[in-house]
Amino acid sequence: MQLEKGHSDRHDRSAICERLLLAGLQVFAARGYGGTTVREICAVAKSNIAAVNYHFGDKARFYLAVKDYARSRRQELLRRCWDLSSSLPWAALRLHIGILLDSTYDNVQSQVNWILLRELLDGPPVHPECGSPAEQSAQRREYEENLTRLLSALLQDASSQENINLLRYTYYSICLFLPIHTHCEEKLLGGQGRFALKTTDKESLTEYIFSIVKRTVEDMREKSAMSPAKGNVR
Repeated sequence: MQLEKGHSDRHDRSAICERLLLAGLQVFAARGYGGTTVREICAVAKSNIAAVNYHFGDKARFYLAVKDYARSRRQELLRRCWDLSSSLPWAALRLHIGILLDSTYDNVQSQVNWILLRELLDGPPVHPECGSPAEQSAQRREYEENLTRLLSALLQDASSQENINLLRYTYYSICLFLPIHTHCEEKLLGGQGRFALKTTDKESLTEYIFSIVKRTVEDMREKSAMSPAKGNVR
């Protein structure tokens, strides 16, 4: 009986923390660190201020916990992607396109992206535990290196820096632009616009974008095979 009660208490604490973190992610993403109060977050979480103080400490530490929560969600998805990049690069590409589209289709992931954007616009809150610019730069560099490795695996002998940059910005732009554009076509033009896709759900757009990138990679590899060898990125 005591064991069951202990398990129940841990489950309740975990549920409360999860609710607070999700609420914090929502409000911090919408208003930024400086424009948010703990009281507002607790109202969204349907909890009391004492719960934040008890589980996380002050506002600054709670913000760090929200960032860690957001980072862990994104890193879990990216880790799966990078793990596939060497052995199954096309599967990794499809997964990475899905991650980029999550900024539109996944409400939580879009809030994660807004947290990052807020810090770019407003600057990170001044707090010694927020991580130094050097640490943030190292995380960004690791992401860039993993993405370069994935795109190099796709391009193979065509993996020049120029091709990697072109491929990356091509499908990044499509992932950001296409969901918004197709939504407008569907609502305003009755699905009769330039793309005229039959469905605009995430799975369909993922496959559509994947096919565009695949054709682009094939064109780059074909042109590379017909031209003199250049310094490749390895």
